[in-house]
Amino acid sequence: MTETAGPVVQADAKEKQSKLWLIGLLLLIVLNFVVVSFYKPIAPHISVKADNLLFDGTQDGIQQNPWFTIPLIGDVYLTNSLLALIPIFIVIFLLILAVRKQAQSETLQTHGIVLFIEFIISALSNIADSAVDKKWRDKIYPFYLSVFLYIGIANLTKLLPFYETFGFAVKVNGEGGHVAQRWGNRFYAIINEIPEAEQAGYSVISFLRGAATDLNFTIAIAIAAVVGIQVVGVIAHGLGYFNKFINIRALIKDPKMGLIHFIIGILELVAEIAKVASFGFRLFGNIFAGMVLLLFLGYMIPWVVSSFIMLYEVFVGLLQAFIFGMLTAVFMGLAAKPETEH
Repeated sequence: MTETAGPVVQADAKEKQSKLWLIGLLLLIVLNFVVVSFYKPIAPHISVKADNLLFDGTQDGIQQNPWFTIPLIGDVYLTNSLLALIPIFIVIFLLILAVRKQAQSETLQTHGIVLFIEFIISALSNIADSAVDKKWRDKIYPFYLSVFLYIGIANLTKLLPFYETFGFAVKVNGEGGHVAQRWGNRFYAIINEIPEAEQAGYSVISFLRGAATDLNFTIAIAIAAVVGIQVVGVIAHGLGYFNKFINIRALIKDPKMGLIHFIIGILELVAEIAKVASFGFRLFGNIFAGMVLLLFLGYMIPWVVSSFIMLYEVFVGLLQAFIFGMLTAVFMGLAAKPETEH
């Protein structure tokens, strides 16, 4: 009897846990129906441009205020996508603390979130091993894994429920506004009722918006990735690495064949610059499309379907982080190879 008591108790515990998950899911579905019956979802306002959080409301509309001004460059604005970097940094900082705590402990075996991170790093490294020479892995993998971690966390945090939903209730002139129902002294709920014709409606400028849904974020990472590729190339080949772009030496030695090499080098340079647009727009397009899909499904089918789409977005967000990081690692590996192996 004592030999079978352990497995039976464990099976009962798993069954109770499954029932609790099922009950919790049913309660969330019921709560969703109740909330939607009182407050119908409003039609989302889709904007490619991130919203500025520093503004003044006037009779003519909204007056944008810069965060600060950089001489010779211009005004810098505090946008909701820029503010979304704070949760990303908080998550990364907590992960660093967790890893540091286990590294300083006497136990040699990792567990919990640190074990999961170790598994992810090991899997990503094994995938990239075939594309990166062993000699350069120590220099390429830290950048590759950091890019994946940064973009992956950015894409996951944007799925938190307070993104694109909580913010400033501002008056909008013209059509498209909604009614702001007062909940307290400074709190309002934007509800799906059409305001009177002579009354300006309200819209929401959200506090937080997914960082990767802003082209500035994706282009900035793309520039960093392309610069990192050139740095690895210079480390591997010295300044002679740039001969692949502007091959003056070949043009002097053999004008006929050198001209061909020179033209090919210019094409290589154009292709290298084009990587910035390729990397940046691919990531931006996929993540922005996911945001639009979630907003519209939450408006048209505000029940269970959007939850499954959110699970799909978890997969897409991690996949895009992997593609971005993997392409960066592959191009860095190619930059480090000798010219004869290209």
